[in-house]
Amino acid sequence: MRVDSRLARRSVMIALLVGAIYPARAQNSSEDRSSDLILPEVDEAKLTAQQTAMRQLVGEERYVLRESSWGGEIASGKVKLVQAQLFKRNDYRFWLAVPDRRAIVSLSIYDGRGEQVEAQIETGDSTNVSSLAISPEQTGVYYLRIALHGELALTQRWSLIYAYR
Repeated sequence: MRVDSRLARRSVMIALLVGAIYPARAQNSSEDRSSDLILPEVDEAKLTAQQTAMRQLVGEERYVLRESSWGGEIASGKVKLVQAQLFKRNDYRFWLAVPDRRAIVSLSIYDGRGEQVEAQIETGDSTNVSSLAISPEQTGVYYLRIALHGELALTQRWSLIYAYR
């Protein structure tokens, strides 16, 4: 009997948890149930950056793609700075993307004194993606300079992702 009561209590707890996660809703047969679905918002800029990164993260000396990223909105002709802590003896790759394929983005990096650091800059198959590779000589704070060029009327959502090894 004791096993049955534990099983019954466990079943009640599971039912309560499921009820809390998926609350019951009154449904009318004529009601459109598609409005009950909550779909996650897709960040097209981040997805574009990740797709570009995946093509470049293969090979014997692989990079580890970080889950963290930076993002926001930028207008054409404007510049943004992103601060990143980089460590000596690591190699880093950064990918910047905006969703509009007509956009032209550029990416450069500066040290804590504001001096531009030499880095390998690559553009993707289109001008809305730019990549930067760096092996810092010093551990410290660095600043990635993001710029949007071109004749775009709307601001663009941007995303910057990175990997290291």
